[in-house]
Amino acid sequence: MALPDPLLDEINATTLKEIYPRVVEDEFFLDTPFLAYMRANALVPFTGGESMNFSFLYAPLIGGSYAKGQSFNIDKVQTLSGCVFYPKYYYTSVVEQLEDILVVNKGPLAVFSLIDIDLRNAMNTVSAIIAVALARHGQAAGTNIIGNRPNDINGWEESLDDGVIPQWDGSIFTSYGSQLRNGAVGNKMNSTPQWCGTASGGSGPITYGLLEESYQDCSIGREEPNLGVCNKAAYAYVKERMQVQQVFQQEKDPYYGVTGFKFNNAIILKDDYFPSLKYGQVDPILGSWLTGSFTATIGANNGGFPTGSTTYTVGEVFNWFNTRKFCFRVTDDAEFGFGFTGLVRAQDNTRVVGQVKAMCNLENLAPRMSKTLYGIGS
Repeated sequence: MALPDPLLDEINATTLKEIYPRVVEDEFFLDTPFLAYMRANALVPFTGGESMNFSFLYAPLIGGSYAKGQSFNIDKVQTLSGCVFYPKYYYTSVVEQLEDILVVNKGPLAVFSLIDIDLRNAMNTVSAIIAVALARHGQAAGTNIIGNRPNDINGWEESLDDGVIPQWDGSIFTSYGSQLRNGAVGNKMNSTPQWCGTASGGSGPITYGLLEESYQDCSIGREEPNLGVCNKAAYAYVKERMQVQQVFQQEKDPYYGVTGFKFNNAIILKDDYFPSLKYGQVDPILGSWLTGSFTATIGANNGGFPTGSTTYTVGEVFNWFNTRKFCFRVTDDAEFGFGFTGLVRAQDNTRVVGQVKAMCNLENLAPRMSKTLYGIGS
């Protein structure tokens, strides 16, 4: 193909292009205050070992009233058990060409550093992947479990279940931390999801009564939820459905500055990666936080769900969390603790590659002190 003659006109030959402002606007990533909150308030370094275990008490000792001279029951009973979790790994690759970063994108004519932008993108990518995974599960697909995810963290979805009622994606988790629910330990590791929709399975408006009763349901003595999380649709619905005369007490979290509003002793925050019908998405890299519908058969007196076989419209999801009972485990190793490996040269070309890597997992020490609500609509 013949080149134009002359190659450049007067303007192109005499004038540089302007890039302003000298920032790269982020038009992709969303905000995840829940992950930030967990890292600020529930971070527990993992210092090594095959697994992460915690123990729990699930039954009392034998005792009761007795008459003088009566023999005591001195049978030895088991009252303790535990849960087991394993390290889970995530990565993001940073790929560069040496010609780009060492020859072209340098000096005063380089408005932005390509490698700096890619490193920030890598950190945001791995953080967003984990933010989405927090609301999912880390179990293999099986009976009543949607999706094969054994390499993912054991997110709150599987912890806040009772082995009978489906969670927001339709999955039912009969075990948590490899501990079987509703067996020898009874319901001590259970949290029953709350249905907020209609008797026919459609989504319904959130009410003050549902919020208050679910809050109290996961309160035990002085232990109460300290955090409520939802996407911005449910956040708006909660504010719209409260009594008109109620004045919301705005509160700014001291760790990272996001503003929410108080409900009893909890602050309610909106998280863009929380499961949602209106704002949820399916992304080939980050995963899915888009809600849909599922069909399940549920017995009577379970979390307000309709009895029998029903198709449920999930709508918006809202969670109460007692974050004092959560451990967000991140390795204390610098490279696997959201660190960068550095760039490594390929064998037969000028490509260099590095990874941002993270080893983490989520443990819920007391599932009964947090709760999922779904079926929320406008």
